[in-house]
Formats: sequence, C-alpha cells, structure tokens
Amino acid sequence: MRIAQIAPLWIPVPPRTYGGIELFLSLLTEELVARGHEVFLFASEDSITKATLIAGTEKALWTRKDLRSPHAVINRYLKMVHDRLHLFDIIHNHADFFMFPLVLGNDKVPMVTTLHRPIDAEEAKVLRSFPSINYLAISYDQKKSAEEQNIKIMDVVYNGINPKEYEFNNSPEDYFLFLGRLNKEKGVVAAIEIAKAADKKLVVAGNIAGPAEWNYFFRDVQPRLNSDKISFVGEVDFKEKIKLLKNAKALLFPINRREPFGLVMIEAMACGTPVIAFNRGSVPEVIEDKKTGFVVEGKEQMIEAMENIDKIKRKDCRRAVEKNFTLKQMVDKYEDIYKKLIS
Repeated sequence: MRIAQIAPLWIPVPPRTYGGIELFLSLLTEELVARGHEVFLFASEDSITKATLIAGTEKALWTRKDLRSPHAVINRYLKMVHDRLHLFDIIHNHADFFMFPLVLGNDKVPMVTTLHRPIDAEEAKVLRSFPSINYLAISYDQKKSAEEQNIKIMDVVYNGINPKEYEFNNSPEDYFLFLGRLNKEKGVVAAIEIAKAADKKLVVAGNIAGPAEWNYFFRDVQPRLNSDKISFVGEVDFKEKIKLLKNAKALLFPINRREPFGLVMIEAMACGTPVIAFNRGSVPEVIEDKKTGFVVEGKEQMIEAMENIDKIKRKDCRRAVEKNFTLKQMVDKYEDIYKKLIS
C-alpha cells in the first residue's frame, strides 16, 4: 500500500525527548516500511525515518523560537499534502483537525484520523463537522467519550511498543518516578505533594512547552522542588528515560484529565515497573489493579499504594505489555483498517 502518515509539526519524529504521539508515529511508520509498504512521512525536516520524508518545516515548530506565525506553516503543510493526494492509497492523519480540509472535494483517497488527545467540546464540534473522516480511538474510554458527544468511532487501536527496546529490571532502586509534561493536567504537582506526604524519594523528569507551561512551572512546580527527597532532572532522551523507568519502584501517574491512553504507562511496565495511577480515562484499561500496579481514587489511596508497591510482581508488568500492547498487535490492526478502507 501507498500510505501517507501525517505528523504534527511541533516535535520531530521520533522525539528527541518528550513526545508520545511522535514516538508512536515513528514506531508505526518504521514497521510499515519494514513490512514492504511505500510510506510517505509528512513531518519536520529534522525527523529521522526510512520512509520518504516530506518536510513541512526545516525544524520542529517548538524549536523555532523566532517563529511568529506557526499556523501559516501548518496551512502550507496542508497544501503540501493536498498537492500529493494522487500518490497515496490512504492517508493516516495524526495532526488533528488541521488536516481535516483534505476530505473536502476528495472522494478518492480515504482518510483515517487517530484521535490522540482528550475530546473537549470544541474538538467535538469540528469532529462532527467532518463525518466522512474515519476516526480511530486509542482506548475504549476515549471511544465512549466520543460517542457521548455524537462522534462515530470506526475502531479502537491500542498504542503498542517493542518490548525488546525496554530493559527489564527486577531489582529497582529506592525512588518513585514522575515522567511527563510538567503541566497541570499531567499532575506533576500532585506527584510531588504525594511523595512528600508519603516521605518517599521522587525523581521528576519531563519537559515544558510554551509560555503558559513555563509560568506554571515557575509558579507552582519549582517552589515544590526544594526538598532533599525530590530530584529534578528535566528533559531526558530515550536512553535516559529507560534508565529512570527500569530503576524506579513505580511510576506515579496522578493524571488530571480524561486520559486517552498514556503511552508512558506501558513503557514503565515493559521495564517491569508498576504504575500507580488515578482512575481517569484509559487508566483501568492499561493497568490491571493490584496486578500491574494500582488504580486509585485520590492522594490518600496513592500514598497507601506506594507503601504496598512491593506486592506487585514486576514480571507481571512486563508480561502484560507483551500480551496486550505490542508494536506487532498495533500495526497488524492498522494494516487491516487500511485494507478495509482501500477496498
């Protein structure tokens, strides 16, 4: 098949540090190429791929500090895809509503859009405005969220990773880990406060994007880092991420939103590291309570789970990923969806 994969332009593919969508998209693209498909990856020029790379910008937009009009770049990006529609059997869109105009006047090349983010009221309006797009959810809770807002979901495809790239460790060190964007909805402040209340060591790793997140970091996060038991490491690359994950007693995931999937949860489990997460969105689909971690309702339950984390068998965490969240399973399902739409 001739497949167009359309990335958001904010972060390169694969990401150098943070970037769940971009990591997922890199894994999907490279596996499709390995399976013999002709894949065109639309992304920033600083991306790395074995597919045919079509660059929408010379550098990922978050790294272009002098850029005043990012949406001008995205509009030109849209035109670049549109001008090449004749090259593709199918378009797989990961750039959200920015690419939706591609279906206007186009009844030849089907487009599938994976919904990677929570669906708020304004997102729901635009999704309903383009009913000819085939929408895919990344969890059954996200599918439920869409259907509650009268959006039809074609199918659910869980994110997957290659467990072989994640070193298993059955003997962790004495710390817990927060890994993610350092913003309010990811719950970094809750993780710090919970670790302090539990009197446990916490390593905080992640990135900050945009003025609003920097303001939040300086106002709410940085003042809470002044503790002997809280270690702040900032952004980490893939190798550093694996080291942090495999050596942690558990990943803290006090998510403050209806989580669509949470790729970092399966990355942790692949290393044998259990996850303690608030019961929101996809969490109970990814974490088997008291088997691969703890699904909790609030701060007090998270503290209690931290005290009982040694009851979780780290081999069970690894096995759960190998059973339910592999790259092969994910790409097999996407291939079947492409074939169905093309035929």
